[in-house]
Amino acid sequence: MDLHQQLKDLSQKYSFENACLKKEEQSPYLEVCLQLQEEHIEKFIEKAGQLNSIVESCANMVSIFDDSAPMEVLMQTSLRCAGRDMLYIRTTPSMVKILIETLFD
Repeated sequence: MDLHQQLKDLSQKYSFENACLKKEEQSPYLEVCLQLQEEHIEKFIEKAGQLNSIVESCANMVSIFDDSAPMEVLMQTSLRCAGRDMLYIRTTPSMVKILIETLFD
């Protein structure tokens, strides 16, 4: 599935205010930007202490089905907050869906 369509589907599923992505040049990573609502922020805060283990768990699952990105690359996923409602996720394309679903389900 196309990444833009995948992000659109996730945006509809979780009712994000806004979602966009940009591919990093000459890099296996892309950056997803999500504008969160209050309920998303609350879920993210609940899981904030577990972010390292969430990324590791998602990377382990992805590595089972996709061997195109080494585990070291998958584990370099980063999440950062900006402003009062923006979440930036820098990761590989294969990690986007599983990571967002794990964070917001």
